[in-house]
Amino acid sequence: MIDDFIEVNGEHIPKDKAMALIRMLCNHAKQIAGDFHGQKRSDKFRANWPNEDVFAECNWRSFVEAVRADYARLLGEPNVREDDKHHMFLAVVLWDMVDKASPEKFAGNQIFPNTQQFEGDKRENRKIVESFGKQSNTFKELLMGSTRYH
Repeated sequence: MIDDFIEVNGEHIPKDKAMALIRMLCNHAKQIAGDFHGQKRSDKFRANWPNEDVFAECNWRSFVEAVRADYARLLGEPNVREDDKHHMFLAVVLWDMVDKASPEKFAGNQIFPNTQQFEGDKRENRKIVESFGKQSNTFKELLMGSTRYH
């Protein structure tokens, strides 16, 4: 059945394989998000995001362009297997297809490894604490902070 396939550059990809390739790209973005979490982050960041897995699950979209750049680099590497290159290429093309078809566009920042934004900065972290404190921004804490008991 033709409905069980997605056409990519004339190639018919089974939908389950297409979903697996997109999951591969998303999981790679989650890994990079986890690496980001492990860098030099402010106390406020740690209060808001104490768990790396929760952070990665909620913020992986900010690292999709880093995955695409990594895949583009790997496509040019002679020691990467051709099957792996083909999977990375299809994952990027399928992601683009999904992204273009999505009515909701991601408006967040894209963050790349090996940048100051990714690595963190002690001075910036200190300024964040000075300006905004160390407390979490959870809704419960914001709500409780607005209630005064006398």
